Amino acid sequence: MSNEIRISIIDDDDQSRAALTGLMQSMGFEVAAFPSAADFLASPNFCHASCLIVDVHMPQMTGMELHSFLTGSGYDFPTILITAYPDDSGRAWALRQGVVCYLAKPIDDEDLLGCVQSALQRAKRDNI
Repeated sequence: MSNEIRISIIDDDDQSRAALTGLMQSMGFEVAAFPSAADFLASPNFCHASCLIVDVHMPQMTGMELHSFLTGSGYDFPTILITAYPDDSGRAWALRQGVVCYLAKPIDDEDLLGCVQSALQRAKRDNI
């Protein structure tokens, strides 16, 4: 994969964040991982993300709130939301808001890879 592709993982669960980071790195992606939305937003390179993988349930700012904040601020990062507590209304809202995928934990590696590929295709299409 190209070094220009950076997957940003935002998840407050250390084990989940580490597992996702390892998986994405094993697939050849450059990864930046953050324990909170605030840490992601404070990163000087946050705007260089190609795709976001974000936990829905985090303290201070949820994954859905982060997505809304970013799109409202003019950043249209292709976003994959992940959650250990899936619900149909949250999924429907997220997809209406432009989230690429909404996945339930434990996440199937192939499903996640498919979502990342869709997100990167969307990013490439939007940048043409």
